[in-house]
Amino acid sequence: MRRTLTLAVAALMAVSLMAIPVSAKGDKAPAGTTIAQITQMPGFSTLNFALNATGLIDVLDGKGQYTVFAPTDAAFTALEEANPGITAYLVANPDVLTDVLLYHVTDGRRWSNSVINVNNSKSIEMLNGGYVWANPNASLSDSDSLGIESPDASIASANINASNGVVHVITQVLIP
Repeated sequence: MRRTLTLAVAALMAVSLMAIPVSAKGDKAPAGTTIAQITQMPGFSTLNFALNATGLIDVLDGKGQYTVFAPTDAAFTALEEANPGITAYLVANPDVLTDVLLYHVTDGRRWSNSVINVNNSKSIEMLNGGYVWANPNASLSDSDSLGIESPDASIASANINASNGVVHVITQVLIP
């Protein structure tokens, strides 16, 4: 049953990613679409739930300009499978959940060509004050200071242009 559910989530994610507009400079989501509205698309229900639970959804629906590295539902499933009970822990500890979510957001619009340097890794300061390493192979490495297993996140889809920033879809949840 669990394998069937995992396969169903993966299939849903693959179909939903095909519907997300992407180009080198970024396609604009339908006029006025915010980052918060993008997280309401299929494949981001866990992220959207977490943003609503912490109140951060309001920030990503506002006028500030942000870049969000958005983990998919499959990324949250993989985190739970590697760390059983982590989802319940995060929901029960909203300050920790907020810290994890802010570790996926940075100020300003950052297109993929400013995030990924093809020659060297570079650090990106996130809103929680931590840093993520952007690697030449279009992956992100985190610091894992909470002792939670989380592999590098690949950027699965880049440059989704919202009215208030840019979204890059990633394959893993980053842990500060």
